[in-house]
Amino acid sequence: MEDFFNFSLPELEALFKERFSIAPFHARQVFQWVYRKKVRDFELMTDLPSKLRPLLKENFFFSTAEQKARQISSDGTRKYLFGLGENSVESVMIKQPTRMTLCVSSQVGCGMACAFCRTGTMGFIKNLTTSQILQQVEGVINDAVNFGDMFQNIVFMGMGEPLHNFDNVSRAIRILTHQLGFEIGPRRITVSTVGLVPAIKRFGEEKVPANLAVSLNATTDEVRSQIMPINKKYPLSTLIGALKDFPTTKHKKITIEYVMLSGLNDTEADLRRLPKLLHGVAAKINLIPYNDNAGLGFKTPDRDWVHNWQQTLAGRGLEATIRWSKGQDIKAACGQLVTDDKKLSKKSLGYIAPENSVEGSLVV
Repeated sequence: MEDFFNFSLPELEALFKERFSIAPFHARQVFQWVYRKKVRDFELMTDLPSKLRPLLKENFFFSTAEQKARQISSDGTRKYLFGLGENSVESVMIKQPTRMTLCVSSQVGCGMACAFCRTGTMGFIKNLTTSQILQQVEGVINDAVNFGDMFQNIVFMGMGEPLHNFDNVSRAIRILTHQLGFEIGPRRITVSTVGLVPAIKRFGEEKVPANLAVSLNATTDEVRSQIMPINKKYPLSTLIGALKDFPTTKHKKITIEYVMLSGLNDTEADLRRLPKLLHGVAAKINLIPYNDNAGLGFKTPDRDWVHNWQQTLAGRGLEATIRWSKGQDIKAACGQLVTDDKKLSKKSLGYIAPENSVEGSLVV
């Protein structure tokens, strides 16, 4: 049997025609029943031929993520632990002033080994399937009714390097944005990468319906290679060249993510170099003060210094925003996601009520 959620609509249409000798338009009917009407029983899909329904039941099943735990931060951010087969991943519903943003994972672990990220300490374990990516989204949607809210944006910034799992991530995005699928606007989905240059080029060539974000985090190859091993394979000159060639529009720029590590990559010299480095790149900059409670030996920069960076970059004609961390008290902030059920307890993963917080809760 096949997991229905692993198929995009074109793939489903081809499967219906080639394997089952069924008219492709029936695939569109089923797709709409499943994603728009949330029906998961083929017998209830009343506009399908009665002979087709048992055939579909024999060949497809619908996976469901097990919500193993939910932790709520004092700032309203929620972190989920989802069981996906023999592994678990974390997803985060980030509470922002005017909206909610859902941060999903694309892998169990990560092979990029960035020095400032706890997920990298796990190493690469496996790619998530398209279904397992979508199950996180569905799981959060189903739980959001308990809070009377919903996410407005989705970011692939959870566990894993999304472009290292290109096929499953891009297929999931096409289902999320399809008018018969989740119908989420492409401008509301962002994929973050450490800088896998061939995949960035493919992302642009195949017109994946999502925004691109690149984790830059340094202005010299020396520092970037120290904190991001991928730079040894794709140094700054190669990466920046790919970003200059990436298709953008007036309303669709590349987001340059810059995790500020006090005294290492946030010097005055870095601030002078960054605008020059990005010259010719249609970009906006997202400054991310490092979370020193991730326990990896780096320090959080002074708040005034972060604002100085933002103001200086703006003075150089660059759009710059600051992403202040959310959910730090439940280890849900940027660079803090890590899990391995075989080695770590829920307590070690942060699934305990935040100290002195009436909002903190554990649901298992």
